[in-house]
Amino acid sequence: MTIGNNVWIGANTFILPGVTIHDGSVVAANSVVSSDVPSMSLVGGNPAKLIRSFN
Repeated sequence: MTIGNNVWIGANTFILPGVTIHDGSVVAANSVVSSDVPSMSLVGGNPAKLIRSFN
């Protein structure tokens, strides 16, 4: 697991091994992250899906 700079991870979030969360991302609470999270994006759910991109 690799976590970039300026990342916010909500409570009770489960991040699987080998996942990269890129800079500026937000992971919603109670999410299960099973794939890489792009930079400047909001993800959430089980499994975590892209909700919004801030680019």
